[in-house]
Amino acid sequence: MQKLISILGIGLLTAACTSGGASGSPGITPAPTTYNVATGSDQLVLRITTGGGLVPISVLLTHKPWFALYGDGRIVVQGPATAIYPASLLPNLRQMHVTPAEIQKIVAAADRAGLLGPDARFDATGIFDASSTTFTTIVDGKTHTIGAYALDYDAAPVDAAAAEARKKLSGLEDEVGDLSAFLGRKVSDAEAYDAAAMRLFTSPFDSSDPTSSTRQVVAWPLSVDPGTAGEAVKVPKTRCLVVTGSDLATFLTVARTANTMTIWSYGAGRYSVFVRPLYPDETGCPVS
Repeated sequence: MQKLISILGIGLLTAACTSGGASGSPGITPAPTTYNVATGSDQLVLRITTGGGLVPISVLLTHKPWFALYGDGRIVVQGPATAIYPASLLPNLRQMHVTPAEIQKIVAAADRAGLLGPDARFDATGIFDASSTTFTTIVDGKTHTIGAYALDYDAAPVDAAAAEARKKLSGLEDEVGDLSAFLGRKVSDAEAYDAAAMRLFTSPFDSSDPTSSTRQVVAWPLSVDPGTAGEAVKVPKTRCLVVTGSDLATFLTVARTANTMTIWSYGAGRYSVFVRPLYPDETGCPVS
């Protein structure tokens, strides 16, 4: 009987210690969660894209993620745009680098923001023609997609649960938008992101445009006809051509001095051209 009482006492004491630790007893820290994420340079971990709304077709075709984290620690972001008109044809994309431990910290923040649950949307009402934000996270080989309409606006959420979810999503945007503060060290975006492939969207230039006489005109530098090359997209009279390697280098020799209003000439044809550099996980032309 004394032995039985002694064993029961140890069990009760152990349970009490375990219970105390779970409630935050001093000296007991829960082990951090380790997230199983890809490690490849072209394997996406977290992407945040904001786009849509009442914008020109050219903006819809060329919109880009403003944050994209890959398994090797590279992050591609949109750099500041020069306040000139017409804008440069080539966007200012930058890249920065984080460590595997910092990837884990970013994914943990995404988890706290609710990005690793079931796919969902947390929309708001009372705002028209606003943009939508989409968060894409890949953990354990599973893709999670969370969306929110008018996230960066002072809009009325559809219910209390959506309000709380939107607050967390906005908080995550703030964290990854200032990685130096979030990670506690200087994270530089001074390095340019040079895409290995680029989408070129071409369409016939409207010769009746009254600004045509004041626009820059350059010769189309590639051997393929911009009016027939590539594939049609779901925009009238618009085609998409993906260029890589020497074709991309040849195009860039002219594109670096071009702008969004530049007219591109090929034979008797004249064309408008917009570009969309591809991110490491992207290929081909858009399907919609």
